Amino acid sequence: MYTVKIPQERIGVLVGKKGETKAEIEKMSQVGITIDSASGDVVIDDRKSNDPEMSLKTRDVIRAIGRGFSPQKAFRLFDTGTYLEVIDLKDFTGKNSKRAKTVKSRLIGTGGKTRKLIEELSESYVSIYGNTASLIGDYVQNQISRESVMMILRGNQHSTVYKYLERRRKDIRLAKLDSV
Repeated sequence: MYTVKIPQERIGVLVGKKGETKAEIEKMSQVGITIDSASGDVVIDDRKSNDPEMSLKTRDVIRAIGRGFSPQKAFRLFDTGTYLEVIDLKDFTGKNSKRAKTVKSRLIGTGGKTRKLIEELSESYVSIYGNTASLIGDYVQNQISRESVMMILRGNQHSTVYKYLERRRKDIRLAKLDSV
């Protein structure tokens, strides 16, 4: 059994309309989920599951939904070779709330342009939520999107990050060919 804590404002997304999202997660993973809406604790009961890896994947799906991803994007974590990575922005901003707001704004970009470009060019999903930047993708995709996020956190210009993403796009194509 695992316990995951998610923000209370994300519990409704985890449960879904008429419990559909929770039921879908339980169906896909064959594990039971109990949600305490007062505390934000989610208990994953894997005692009936034959696949111990599935409870870990379920934990990551729930964490991803808690970090701002839509359930449809989070379900990608059930695929083999897909991982969730969470970067704590406080490591770069400390307790300075003004700096944190600036960093998040730079990561999102005007009208969401920067986040969208990182997603499109790295073929991963990116969510900026609270004090975290979260990534969903395979190893190569997450490596490229993580480096892009780190470049922005270090203060690189957006144009430099975009050029880096364009150069690394070839690596993603090669990784896809290797996996076929």
